[in-house]
Amino acid sequence: MTEEHLANLQNFKELIRYLKQLSDDGVSSAIEKSIIQMLDNTIPFFAHLVLEDEFPEIHRLTINKRVLGENKRIRDIKYLKYPPKDKVSKYGRCNYPNQSVLYSSFLGFTAMNESQPRVGDLITESKWRLKKNQTLLYCPIFKNQPLHDVVNIRSFEINKIFKKRLKEYPKFEQEKIDVLVQFIADVFTKNVNPNNHYDYIFSSYFSNKIFNDFENGTIEAIYYPSVKERLSFENLAIKPDVFDKKYELIEVKDSVCQMDVTNGRGGYLFHGLSDCKSFDYASGKILWDEEKIHQSPTTLEDLKRRYGVNLEV
Repeated sequence: MTEEHLANLQNFKELIRYLKQLSDDGVSSAIEKSIIQMLDNTIPFFAHLVLEDEFPEIHRLTINKRVLGENKRIRDIKYLKYPPKDKVSKYGRCNYPNQSVLYSSFLGFTAMNESQPRVGDLITESKWRLKKNQTLLYCPIFKNQPLHDVVNIRSFEINKIFKKRLKEYPKFEQEKIDVLVQFIADVFTKNVNPNNHYDYIFSSYFSNKIFNDFENGTIEAIYYPSVKERLSFENLAIKPDVFDKKYELIEVKDSVCQMDVTNGRGGYLFHGLSDCKSFDYASGKILWDEEKIHQSPTTLEDLKRRYGVNLEV
């Protein structure tokens, strides 16, 4: 490696350290635009691992009142999917404001911990199946492992693939790519203040680049570890049009949260209400069996009185 290459590499490492410090310190609206401009102007290249695979089943959890404005049963499939982009007013882990992304998990309890329902919330769990002969082209976030000697074997295996592919590049480029990919992993696995959505600005910046600029916009999903699950399990963010094309709804269940994590016991309890596997895809309707309710009339009346739960058509 030449002296010029070494100096260039050192400058890039210093830049990444500075950007990481900005991320760690927290972001406010006052510096929002200047950070995006800085990222555009100072990072001279972009590179990331790209993989293709099947993700046969994904899970989502919808808190009904967040999409309907009340504790009412969801009857339209569209409310179980991504939000319209004009309803997205905040930064997210993988989205800018006014950008819609389908967030999903691979396990029901991961979706639960990501959504964090509260006592009295009517929720709808949904399972989605990958259509036959479909795959996803995706960028994985994989460089960071859980703490306390816990190993996420999926991230570990992806990192091995990354190291092998990295050797295809000149030594000088290898180190710069590795530094950048590590920084991307750091901002994706950052604990964000739930009251400050601007803290997502770095991960949302790289998500926007992955989805819309990198590889001519062909990347369909981002596979990233769940911060709420301490990086032990993963989430999948998918472009809306890709999700519509490649996934279909196979099951829904609704229930009312009886106990949540704020009680200090670290878990949830629910009053299960119904489950359904019948759908009219043409009209976008969930065909609930109105007679198939797992709670007594007395319990249903109590849930209605206490939390405004409404299962009526």
